[in-house]
Amino acid sequence: MITGETGTDEITGHADELADPFNPEALRVATDMDVATEKVLTAVPVRKPKRDEFFRVHADDGFTLDVLAVERDEDLDRETYVVSPACADAVSEVARKVRLFTCISKRGTVFLWPAKLPIEGNSGRRYAETALKIAEEAKALWVRMWGDRGLGGYAMVRARGNIEEPKWPDKTFRELLRIAFEDRIIDRPDHPVIRELAGDL
Repeated sequence: MITGETGTDEITGHADELADPFNPEALRVATDMDVATEKVLTAVPVRKPKRDEFFRVHADDGFTLDVLAVERDEDLDRETYVVSPACADAVSEVARKVRLFTCISKRGTVFLWPAKLPIEGNSGRRYAETALKIAEEAKALWVRMWGDRGLGGYAMVRARGNIEEPKWPDKTFRELLRIAFEDRIIDRPDHPVIRELAGDL
């Protein structure tokens, strides 16, 4: 048992310091302490691969889907909408068949690539054809692609380095579709995109 003024002050002072939430000693964490974290996939961009990024395409055919899509310029961004077959006639003038490939960049960004499917007699047919060929290459190799006007299509290079295999997220294709197109699916006659095309908005 501690007696005397000095002992009592020391104990009280120590207790006050520990009670202060901003006391440095109360906030200090060991340098070797590991903090448990889990990366949560909150967004899945819908875009084609950037010309300066190496990427891979998911080799499982269950992560690829042919759909009808509509591209809309909204502010400074270009948004891609997926169209339900029931609403296809309402957007036939602006819709295009695309093949959605599940991709991942070298930095680990997962995205869906809406590669346009070739149309007979269309001026962009070679771009569409070369894009599909590159997508097949990217199922086994890290590649980079860009539009080449001289070629009239997409050019491609393979990565020289020994890049490790991609780490795909623990998500089903259905879950990726939901994240990517949660508010961008045209599935009803009164959808804003359909109403805008009809002049109702």
